[in-house]
Amino acid sequence: MLAISERRLQLLILIVGLILVISSSVLWAISGDVSDVDYWRTLGYPGVFFLSFLGSVALVLPIPGLIAVCGAAGLELNPVFIGILSGTGEAIGELSGYAIGFGGRTVIEKRAFYYKVRNWMEHRGSLVIFLVSVIPNPLVDIVGIAAGGLRYPIIKFFVVVLIGKCIKGLIVVNTCSWIADFISWG
Repeated sequence: MLAISERRLQLLILIVGLILVISSSVLWAISGDVSDVDYWRTLGYPGVFFLSFLGSVALVLPIPGLIAVCGAAGLELNPVFIGILSGTGEAIGELSGYAIGFGGRTVIEKRAFYYKVRNWMEHRGSLVIFLVSVIPNPLVDIVGIAAGGLRYPIIKFFVVVLIGKCIKGLIVVNTCSWIADFISWG
């Protein structure tokens, strides 16, 4: 009986977290004119960091961070700083998945794909962590949970995620910057 109530509590926390992230993202998007360049300028570097963190801490929903990085790409902000700030914010946010796995049994541990990911982590931990960090995808959350469950060294986890996320941030900001050069903001 205790296992069922613990699972329900975890599911409830996950649902509440998703609702908070989705609603805050929607409110953020509609509170200002996202097509207005001045709106993005006011967010600046702190906005990139915060939204990247928010998108990363929200398991399986990386939308705010990618929007912030792409939006900042069209401004006069330094693309290297944008990439590093977004990578740092995301890396800190990914510690939430690690903490969930470290804390004990999770809802996803009953799923077959979790055991595949965990097996990959046992054999090629750093490579798996790096690859899922550098490519935008929801698997990074599952890998973080598996890393925590396997007691993968947290400093090593953070450093590998940080490197992957910063590289991803630099790729995204430069790609969006290149695209923004062809869009008329007038």
